[in-house]
Amino acid sequence: MTILRYYRKFVLATVCLIAILITSTRLTKWSLHSSELGISSFPIDYNPNRTNFSSSVSTTKSADLTTSPLVKPYEPSCKYFPNTSDILVVVKTGATESYSKIPTQLITILRCLPDFLIFSDMEQNIAGHHVRDSLDSVLDQAKERNYDFDLYHRQKACAVNQQSCNLNSERNLKFEGWRLDKYKNIHIAEKTYHLRPNYDWYLFIDADTYVVWHNLVHWLRRLGDPSKKHYIGSIALLNDFAFAHGGSGYILSRATTVDLARNHPGIANQYDTKARMSCCGDYVLSLALNETLDIGVKQAWPTINGEKPYTIPYGPREWCHPIDFEQRFYQSRGVPHPIIRFKDIYHEFVAPKLITKRDDWDNLSEDVLYLDPEQSGRYPKWQRDSAKKPHQQIHVAAVELNAHKSFEHCRRLCDSNRDCFQFSYRAGACAYNKSFRLGKPAPKVDNEEEKWISGWKIERIRAWVERQGQCKEPVWPKI
Repeated sequence: MTILRYYRKFVLATVCLIAILITSTRLTKWSLHSSELGISSFPIDYNPNRTNFSSSVSTTKSADLTTSPLVKPYEPSCKYFPNTSDILVVVKTGATESYSKIPTQLITILRCLPDFLIFSDMEQNIAGHHVRDSLDSVLDQAKERNYDFDLYHRQKACAVNQQSCNLNSERNLKFEGWRLDKYKNIHIAEKTYHLRPNYDWYLFIDADTYVVWHNLVHWLRRLGDPSKKHYIGSIALLNDFAFAHGGSGYILSRATTVDLARNHPGIANQYDTKARMSCCGDYVLSLALNETLDIGVKQAWPTINGEKPYTIPYGPREWCHPIDFEQRFYQSRGVPHPIIRFKDIYHEFVAPKLITKRDDWDNLSEDVLYLDPEQSGRYPKWQRDSAKKPHQQIHVAAVELNAHKSFEHCRRLCDSNRDCFQFSYRAGACAYNKSFRLGKPAPKVDNEEEKWISGWKIERIRAWVERQGQCKEPVWPKI
């Protein structure tokens, strides 16, 4: 028995040693692999001379003042990457999603950048990169007895990953993250200036925003002088107040950032209590810029937009516009391309998938809408307000009067209008579009009347595309 007991201990020790060796080997491979991807797997100091400050994993404030230079591993795919030395990218995320989204950014759009910052709602280190807590400077009185910060306090006590800690939570984690997010943007803008005060342009994006770098650099050069105040983005409206949609990304010039953060010290704390009563952080930042600096957002849609390749409307308004950054668009074309336009995205992602008819599908037709006049109560108010009312007119074509009756009637309506490229039918509602897009799946239903069916005029679309020919000079937004 004594020999058996010692034998078991010997076997156990041998297994443990093998496991340690395997783990060590895998960690070494990960470290080498991380270096190949341009992701540092070890602590790196900051260099104020714009040398990948973001890669430090130090948690001390004094680390931001060190001057040790960083030499990034050579990345062959960055050979044709444009000069971004005057642009700082600032990424916003949340602790509940940072490990699922930030690594993707690190091996895609951040891979070739000499410098960037990442902010969250908790300090973390991800693949050797320091993720800063954007909310550690929020006023204590704004946090106290404020359920918006329940997640903020709870996640700090998590000893493992946030997903595991919140797995059995009865709270709506996504909604909690949304409430916490509205305090971030203005604090991130203020912190960014104090960390990196010498850039010409500051690009703020979410963790699922994709940047087309050649387009962005080319466009910012055309904008000219960063010493002028610029606040640029894709406009969203809340109670008729315009702000730049954060998920699509927005840009602040050096002059704007300096005026906001240096000339108005403590500006973020002045909006901590206002944020509690607001919907979202991008709105709060726009409010501060408007009230304090008298700066309003400048429209840059469609070059800056929050659509996916399949939901972008393709038509005369967008065709030759360059795409700057595209939310949730993580497909790279893999070759140097000076200007990527909407038409390029259409040919790559949409054209091969267009067919004449697709069941259980919403192609997002919305330009012109016809409803069943006898069933008006079943439709939401916005549809009733925007729908055409041919039954109230004297001289109306039969295709208009009958459009609401079936998919085939809706198709005939589209056939009769030369500007109709696509249409959809559901529950007595016929809509058509003067542009074309692929759209998204609709829920499958057993009731045929409630079924969503979409159609496209393929030959009409192809003929229109051929008439456009090759785009000449890019059509940039007028700022």
